[in-house]
Amino acid sequence: MIAETLRKLFIDTKILTKSLTSPQTPMEYLQEVLIPEVAVRLIQEDNRGITVEEAREIMIESVGFGAYVHSDENQEI
Repeated sequence: MIAETLRKLFIDTKILTKSLTSPQTPMEYLQEVLIPEVAVRLIQEDNRGITVEEAREIMIESVGFGAYVHSDENQEI
């Protein structure tokens, strides 16, 4: 949902251009920079009173859980 929204806002409207995101493509910039930053800000919003750094730490600490939950082994057939 985050990726789709950012794509509509920045890629489809041509706000993010190759010259602005170089050496990355606009889509790479969206995936590598904007999506993680939005995720951090949403974590911060959900946990009122924490800093951006604390939200980033929560995101980093949850990588293993996310990988487990979304792994192919846990997909229903």
